[in-house]
Amino acid sequence: MPKQEKLKHRNTWAKFLLSLSCLSLVVPQYAEAHRNLAKGKSDQAKGIPSVYKTPKTSHRYKQVSQYLTMSDGTKIAVDVYLPDSYKRGEKLPTMFEQSRYWRVIQPKSYLKFLYWTPLSLYRSEFLSHGYVWVVTDARGAGASFGDRPWELPPMDIRDSKEIMDWIVKQPWSNGDIGLIGHSYSGNMAEFALMNKHSGVKAAAVLSSPFDIYADVLRPGGLPLQPFINNWMQLNKDFDANVLPRNLKFLRPLLCHMKPVDEDRNKHLLKQAVAEHRKNSALSADKLNFRDDSPFTARDLHATKTRDLSSDILRERYGKDYEALGVDPSSPSDYWKEFDAAKVPMYMSSGWLEGSNSRAAVNRFLNYTSPGSKLILGPWEHDFFNISPFTRGGLSRFRIDREMLKFFDHYMLNKNSLANDSRVHYYTLGEERWHGSDTWPPKHNQKTLYLSADKSMNDKAPVLEQGTIYKVSEKSGSGKNSRWDCLLGNVLLDPYSNRKGEDKHNICFETAPLADSMIVSGNPTVKVFVKPNGEDCSLFVYLEDVSPGGSVNYVTEGEILCGNTLSAENEQKYKTIAPMRTFRKVDYKQFSPGEVREVDLEMFPISYQFKKGHRIRLSIAGRDRNHFKQPLFAKMSDQIEIICGEKHSSQVSLPVETGESAEAITLNSKAQKTNDTEPARLD
Repeated sequence: MPKQEKLKHRNTWAKFLLSLSCLSLVVPQYAEAHRNLAKGKSDQAKGIPSVYKTPKTSHRYKQVSQYLTMSDGTKIAVDVYLPDSYKRGEKLPTMFEQSRYWRVIQPKSYLKFLYWTPLSLYRSEFLSHGYVWVVTDARGAGASFGDRPWELPPMDIRDSKEIMDWIVKQPWSNGDIGLIGHSYSGNMAEFALMNKHSGVKAAAVLSSPFDIYADVLRPGGLPLQPFINNWMQLNKDFDANVLPRNLKFLRPLLCHMKPVDEDRNKHLLKQAVAEHRKNSALSADKLNFRDDSPFTARDLHATKTRDLSSDILRERYGKDYEALGVDPSSPSDYWKEFDAAKVPMYMSSGWLEGSNSRAAVNRFLNYTSPGSKLILGPWEHDFFNISPFTRGGLSRFRIDREMLKFFDHYMLNKNSLANDSRVHYYTLGEERWHGSDTWPPKHNQKTLYLSADKSMNDKAPVLEQGTIYKVSEKSGSGKNSRWDCLLGNVLLDPYSNRKGEDKHNICFETAPLADSMIVSGNPTVKVFVKPNGEDCSLFVYLEDVSPGGSVNYVTEGEILCGNTLSAENEQKYKTIAPMRTFRKVDYKQFSPGEVREVDLEMFPISYQFKKGHRIRLSIAGRDRNHFKQPLFAKMSDQIEIICGEKHSSQVSLPVETGESAEAITLNSKAQKTNDTEPARLD
């Protein structure tokens, strides 16, 4: 097949799979069809974590929707789903979900014969096992009235309390509530904990950022563009009752937002959408540092919601809350209040979905509520399997049943978690799930030292030398990376061209491994740099090079080097490695000729490097696909990396214990191996 035809074929297939994945969120039959496509893949659980499958008590459901009027007069759209087995007078537990986008996405009328009514995968599993599901459009979104002065405004917290108060008074409610949400909705579930509502028994935060500055706006202090602009455009499209343009090929299949039952002529929906025009867009270009404020009044529409939200922040932080920058709207600034609710929380992420794996780990490190759990799987943001050895379809792992198992334990007293560890993680390459009571799992630190000859070795080179890297504007991570799946775009073959991308980088590589080794945790990197400008950025990729020469992406880290570590400021929350403040006061430009130690933490991963493979550290000064360079400093076009005993540039790998000593030694000559190459899509 000619290359052009092959690409066209792949794009068509990708769109077909994406269509199925989107429909699988609303149509359970499609979810099952997608799982059938993935047969033969090995990312499903095999006893770790324990497989959970219980008899269904219902196969259909009843749905009603209405407006609830909040105490300030704003109408919030609410859908209630009851199992069709529900009998009058029966009391059931309730799952509560708040949606920033549309609370339900419907197929076009001519497709409804495929399924009698739309429903997301999570909701289906819970409804078929005796739960009520309540989902709302957030204030200023979907069919709800009001506006959003900024993202994650505190009015969402007040609204969630009033809705939960309403839930526990309903005739079908037994008074117990489970909070759940994926991505943005996960953050809304997290913020609902602030209410310390007596009805909340457990919560699940799935694939959600934790620190809005470090996870979303500026990972490593670098502007995550074009994602931010695309995200703001997606919000604008949804709020205007338009299917976002990045999903426009699904417009022939899907309807617009759903009005509530009483609004048969859609007059109320039109009024609500009109109020959404007052939603304020994030001025992301102005947020260079953590203490740059998104709340400046001149950038926001003057609305009742803005004034109420400002009053809430002023009451919490004082009149100068704007000087705190992004943090007043970031979950990481409220973690102590979330933890004080003493609600068991399930935290999850796939390995390749932006910064969410680090966010899930940081939640787990900071929340002390007994029963909290962490799961890290071989997924991107849409739960497609991204393992380079087995990928190619929707994950076979049943995350919906995993969530049901968790909530059954705390809301139905089924003791369904009795055989599970606190942490479950999937090792890529080994293609196995593992359990642990800690993250990272038990390990030994394996340090590999960089040498000026581009090798990595067990010992630092005696001779102090520098190696020059001329920064290439062509350096990037492609258009199929961890940063590309966050807005609904499926990753079918992530990082498929690392060998080509590495041509623009400086690469350090070990000799072939004498035996296999498993790295599980957050690798860390220390590099001594001498740039020729006022500042420099580093994009550091950990890679696996097979004997045949193919290159697999493992994980990465990035940093704007002028953001220094400050010993004077106490960390805001626990992290695996020391965290920068990313505040203006701790930003220091380089002096001419200055050599500076730069430390960075890579995103968490569990990966098996096979016998005969090489470990590669690929360093770039740009990621043209996903990160802009800051404008407040003259960025370097040349970086000297210093290596030696005094300036020991290095990568530190958390190697799981239990492996033999030979597993982490390096051969000087390549060895033959029977290990297979990663499976790739043609």
